[in-house]
Amino acid sequence: MTDKEIKVVDIQAMPPEKTRINDNVHVVLRNKDGKIKYEEWGSNLVTDVGDSIIAGRLYDDAVDIITGMKLGTGTTAAAKNGTYSGMETYISGSQEALDAAATDATKGAGAGWRTTYVCTWVAGDVTNSAITEVCLTNQTALADNTSAAADTMARYLFVSAINKTAGDELEVTWQIDTLGA
Repeated sequence: MTDKEIKVVDIQAMPPEKTRINDNVHVVLRNKDGKIKYEEWGSNLVTDVGDSIIAGRLYDDAVDIITGMKLGTGTTAAAKNGTYSGMETYISGSQEALDAAATDATKGAGAGWRTTYVCTWVAGDVTNSAITEVCLTNQTALADNTSAAADTMARYLFVSAINKTAGDELEVTWQIDTLGA
């Protein structure tokens, strides 16, 4: 090839890259004796803001990282963007910082990576008989207020309302999987 020749690549002939973001949420409510009162697994909706956070971290260290979770009593389905992509009905005092720094690990060769976030509301924290939603937030500093759509990476609605009494402990483990395939 000479300096004047141009190589043309037909991108339509190349196999498409399909990067995916998958997740799961594990919720466990234990009584004062540590026995499970309620447990569920489910998938949330990563919001447009969440997509932006993930993409932004690829090129910009200044993008806010996930700081914690918040609980609510809303029941409207989560939305990718707009009003219901953030917390619908916040429970005062339910903001909870991550138990520890988020972790990440390979799921195996060709299977992608998993990032895990965990928050625990211990006995005495947030007693409420109708907890129905949780959001993963990058709000800095984590505040006692509704997590707006602009601060919400993902939102999850529980299958059933959770009744967390004063002696109960509620743990939410959020796992975000990324895979380029």
